[in-house]
Amino acid sequence: MKLDILLKGIEYHLQQGSPENCEITGLCEDSRKIKCGNLFFCRTGTHTSGKQYLRQALSLGAAAVICEKYDEDSRRILSSQKDICVIETDVSAQTQARLASNFYDFSKEKLLLIGVTGTKGKTTVCAMLQKLFLDNHMLCATVGTNGFFLKDRVAKSSHTTPELFELYGFIAEAVKAGCTHFIAEVSSLAVKQGRIAGLTFDLGIFTNIYPDHIGGNEHASFLEYAYWKKRFFKNCKKVLLNRDDPFSFEIAADKNGVCSWYSASVCADGYASEIEKDVEIDGLYQHFLWHWQKMPARSISLKLPGLCNVSNAAAALSAFCLLTSDEQYDSYQLDFSTFSVRGRFEMVGHFQGGTIMIDYAHNEASLKNLLESLRAYHPNRILCMFGCGGNRSAVRRSAMGRVSSELADLTIITQDNSRDEPFEQILADILLGVTGDYVVIRDRKEAIGYCMSQMRPGDLLVLVGKGHEDTQEIAGKVEVFSERDIVESIEKTKKGKVSK
Repeated sequence: MKLDILLKGIEYHLQQGSPENCEITGLCEDSRKIKCGNLFFCRTGTHTSGKQYLRQALSLGAAAVICEKYDEDSRRILSSQKDICVIETDVSAQTQARLASNFYDFSKEKLLLIGVTGTKGKTTVCAMLQKLFLDNHMLCATVGTNGFFLKDRVAKSSHTTPELFELYGFIAEAVKAGCTHFIAEVSSLAVKQGRIAGLTFDLGIFTNIYPDHIGGNEHASFLEYAYWKKRFFKNCKKVLLNRDDPFSFEIAADKNGVCSWYSASVCADGYASEIEKDVEIDGLYQHFLWHWQKMPARSISLKLPGLCNVSNAAAALSAFCLLTSDEQYDSYQLDFSTFSVRGRFEMVGHFQGGTIMIDYAHNEASLKNLLESLRAYHPNRILCMFGCGGNRSAVRRSAMGRVSSELADLTIITQDNSRDEPFEQILADILLGVTGDYVVIRDRKEAIGYCMSQMRPGDLLVLVGKGHEDTQEIAGKVEVFSERDIVESIEKTKKGKVSK
């Protein structure tokens, strides 16, 4: 696309180059990902200015640069590159959205856009809802914490909700593939930072809210966190709310009560009843009756423990029913008996008569739900290994220590993406809440080995915090780190057998 067409509807000053002769092959704001012919959107981030990366973008083949201020530094770098178009304009999220809309031009396509927000459950609800669409022959793509999923293609995402250009690119790819539905996890930071600017969601789903993502580089307070959660629904045509979370009623008030509701415990548009637990060799199950408005009840099997996952299933089932035909309700496949999400209540092996699970829980509420859910299946003991991320909210640390102490029989504290923060400070914060039996093993691989050595028949070992992640970031260095591989390696060393 020619740059002059791409800039349609945007007020700008041309500093150098010829937009009508400049062919743009893509949009990018990460200088490391620039490809030949890309437009580099040079804006100031939280900690850095895009000007710092101009030389890298040019060396990788950027054809044009958009910057907010063509100052002496920018001129010194760009003036020697006469074939590069330089555009001076506002670099807000709204400008990004206009550029992305002009470049991808998928506004007229028939694609239902669904957004899921909440402190917990976003990834699971998205995966469940995608499964329902695919099981019923409706092509659907998703993007979120675990990445971008479309047919057999899996790509990593830069954030839970990708940067705006990346998100628009994923949506355009889904349109091209013939998808009828696109589901995105929407974080509060994504709303605040304008990563969903220009998008209107056909359905917005709310799971729950707990104090989290406060401090560090995140939100200043819970009030601000809640504000941006609620702000998302202004971009939604329809809203589906969790009747079991009081914050839903604040969202409903903003929407003048024009909402649909789901629940895992009380009557709603869609709700679960008669929940029963079941232990099988391949996992922990729940069975319940599903009710949707005036339709006949359906029996649902769910291969995930915990009331929180019944709630997630209720959200996905309600969204599916809202967006499909009542006339075909009886013929739709509604089944989660083989469902799993990478890093969420994920069973990764058996060892010395016990079971090993991985979960992404990284705050007090998630850890409490996880451990209470597992307690309901009456294991011999629960061994809980966790750490807390550096450069993130310090509030959650002592709370996670307290929850593990209360609900696990043995707490093992280790590293979890310490980033640039000293492990000693993270540990000190965690220990403020720890009581009872605990062990500190700084090296996460060693900690896993210790945990497995302590297992007895009937025990449940939960490796908490990493979930789907396959890297570990310590002191600014990112290295490959797979808990699954470590568990399997220890199993083989001990001449055991891993069941997956």
